[in-house]
Amino acid sequence: MMKGIMLRYDDANEILMGEFEAMKTAFQEDGEGFYDDIQHCFYDDKFVPYIVRHINEGNEGELKKIFDFVERLFSDGDEDLVELAGVSIVEPIYYEPDYEKHKGKIFSLCGNLTRKSFVDMDGD
Repeated sequence: MMKGIMLRYDDANEILMGEFEAMKTAFQEDGEGFYDDIQHCFYDDKFVPYIVRHINEGNEGELKKIFDFVERLFSDGDEDLVELAGVSIVEPIYYEPDYEKHKGKIFSLCGNLTRKSFVDMDGD
C-alpha cells in the first residue's frame, strides 16, 4: 500500500487482507462474502483479537507493522475509514481488560494520530 494515496472505506477489507496474511485466512475461513458489507465487524471480530494476541505476546515487530497500518488508516483514509479505525480498532483495544498494563508499549509503537485517538478515549 502506497503512502499518500487516499484509502477508501469500501476497500477496507481488501486493504487489511493485503497487509496481513492472517486476515486473508480469517476472511476465507468465514466464507468469502460474509464480511463484504460489514467492514467494522471484520476489523472488530478478526483484526482486534489478532492485535491483542500480539500485544499479550509482546511481539514488537508485528505490533509495529500493525500500528503503522492503523496510522495509515487515520492519515490516508477517507472519513468513513478514519471512523472505522477509531471505532473498530482503537476503541475495542482501549476497553480490553489489560489495556492500562500495555498502554506504554502501545503508545511507544503507534503514530501520533493513533495515539491521539487513544487519548481522546480518556476524555469520553
